[in-house]
Amino acid sequence: MKKEYLCPQLHIWRQVYVVLEQARDRTGDPSMPLPPSVFNMQGWMLSDDLQKQQRWQATRAWAEQYGFLNLIPELSEDEWYEGE
Repeated sequence: MKKEYLCPQLHIWRQVYVVLEQARDRTGDPSMPLPPSVFNMQGWMLSDDLQKQQRWQATRAWAEQYGFLNLIPELSEDEWYEGE
């Protein structure tokens, strides 16, 4: 049975966010919104698995909308968060 991953581990997600934010900044388009924010540690602890999954889906949707989906790398099994 295939595992269902909800989102990247928090430290990996932060790395992805930085790459997306930098790509957005390089466009020079001030009207382009920032990618959905990454949880801080407190937000991560207070968020349930569904909230984490939805935020990640929003991040992927943002990246696809603005042409940056290719900047989200393939993640290895240990880089994914499976939930609790």
